Amino acid sequence: MSALVVYESMFGSTRDVAHAVADGLRETVPVRVVEVGALLAEPGGTAVPEEVGLLVVGGPTHAFGMSRESTRASAAREARTGAEALVSRHVGIREWLDVVRMPAHTLLVATFDTRLRRPNLPGSAARSAERALRHRGAVPAVDARSFEVLGMADGLAEGELAAAQEWGRLLAGTLPASR
Repeated sequence: MSALVVYESMFGSTRDVAHAVADGLRETVPVRVVEVGALLAEPGGTAVPEEVGLLVVGGPTHAFGMSRESTRASAAREARTGAEALVSRHVGIREWLDVVRMPAHTLLVATFDTRLRRPNLPGSAARSAERALRHRGAVPAVDARSFEVLGMADGLAEGELAAAQEWGRLLAGTLPASR
């Protein structure tokens, strides 16, 4: 069994968390990390391969949940660095989850998001993504996880990359082959 990490990122923080999670997973299982727009552009990018035993999905929390086209456009307008710096420009995890085809076997999933440290607003892209995956028959391996960012484009809070790598190690332990 392998793991697949699919992420959406606006300014790079969620991308960095995805790679840190993958680093933790990689110590035990083969893992692939891919940005959601790049995945959708691949042939078969709407299907989770049969060899994947754990799907990890992550994205930024926008307007209390997963991003939408309008919230991504708003973030691009508000960004100090401009739209050219955006990682996920046109599509987010919401759109991918609407079309993804699950493998024939029971798929374990884990979801994460990035969110502002302050103010502590309700809502979570990770919990929304987990709900969407459960509706498609996937089984959560662990509770959804949030990683804190200092500001929209200000990067991750101290210690979050190490925490993401440790979470990846924890996730690797949920796969039957790694027990």
